[in-house]
Amino acid sequence: MKKTYFYAMTLATLLAGSACEPIWDNVKVPEPVQIQFTELYPGVKHVEWEEEQGNFEAEFKISGHERTALFSADGKLLTYSEELEERYLPEPIRSLLQTQYGSFKVEEAYRVHENKTATYVVELEDNNQDVLLRFDNKGTLLQEQTTATAGTTSETASLIPVGSPGSAANSPLTEPEARWELPGNLREVSGIALLSDDLIACVQDEEGAIHLYDLGKKQVVQKIDFAGPGDYEGIAVAGKDAFILRSDGTLFEVADFRNSSPAVKEHKTVLAATQDAEGLAYDEENDRLLIACKGFDSKLGENKGIYAFTLADKKMESKPAITIPLTQEQLASAGKKKQKSKYDVLQPSSLEKHPTSGELYVLDAANSRLHTLDELGRIQKTTTLDKNLLSQPEGMTFGANGELYIASEGGKKGNGVIVKYPKGI
Repeated sequence: MKKTYFYAMTLATLLAGSACEPIWDNVKVPEPVQIQFTELYPGVKHVEWEEEQGNFEAEFKISGHERTALFSADGKLLTYSEELEERYLPEPIRSLLQTQYGSFKVEEAYRVHENKTATYVVELEDNNQDVLLRFDNKGTLLQEQTTATAGTTSETASLIPVGSPGSAANSPLTEPEARWELPGNLREVSGIALLSDDLIACVQDEEGAIHLYDLGKKQVVQKIDFAGPGDYEGIAVAGKDAFILRSDGTLFEVADFRNSSPAVKEHKTVLAATQDAEGLAYDEENDRLLIACKGFDSKLGENKGIYAFTLADKKMESKPAITIPLTQEQLASAGKKKQKSKYDVLQPSSLEKHPTSGELYVLDAANSRLHTLDELGRIQKTTTLDKNLLSQPEGMTFGANGELYIASEGGKKGNGVIVKYPKGI
């Protein structure tokens, strides 16, 4: 009680202070955030506040060095970054800078605290380019980005998670290690699921059939019919059962699908045909399917939803299990073509959970992007896909150790392809 009274009195004093020294004026900062900020930084008088996706970011200085703190609306400190002099960087970082970046000048360096973990971000500059480096708390290099000198500010922000806990770092894919050209009947491949190291289940846009493609033999070895013609977009395998998603939101359950006579059930969902359902993933941990829509539901405002279909009772909740804010900075520049709608910045074409990290991967064919999300729908990592390799990436699946397979439609003239990467982003 005494502590609460003390902070309340401190806040009252600050709020009643001189108009020449505003601390909350430029943004309406919730009282829990004010109390927490005052508790952590009682001597700070000059602060610039910004609201970021429902969170509140404070920029200020301590002992002449820049600080940034991000709070949730209930006052929880989410991330904190502090400017460092080069001499205070860990020795392994200083050693690497001297041996590999000797011609560069250290422009800025930060220590970033998030989820009880510290990382270091270093911005280097020479006459022609900027290099942004991110290290773990032991000084191991985690990420490198090279940019044109004029682009420094926005790239630095992508490495320091201050805009939101999920500020995305650009994480390019490694070089692919294999590529398969699919036969003509899979030219419009739209969904894939890896069954074993050499066998992959595929569906395509127009035919109600599962095609089992042998990666070693490079041919379809079995075709399993489950329905008539339709716009089939995704496939997920749970044990012996396969689930196929049609774009109108209908789910087809093909029980024991490798059997010579599999049983097929049709499940209606809460999704409207106009939402254009395309992404389907099996969430084994929660015994459910996750569905992402390329289209939108205006009731969600500036958000898109990922919906859950529970396998225990074969039902779907009307509200999304995960809501993705479309106002996230990393979606603002989605693709290079002009967007017709505010909803076009994210158009999921496939969805998958990483087998070891549990990260949720979202493939966006329209924007040639690949993202990872956390459980709150915040983009954690993102990359732009090579359109020369993947002209229209529609399907995605993982190997047991995290190997990433992406399937792309072939267009009017070319064949569909599957490209294998040794790991995700």
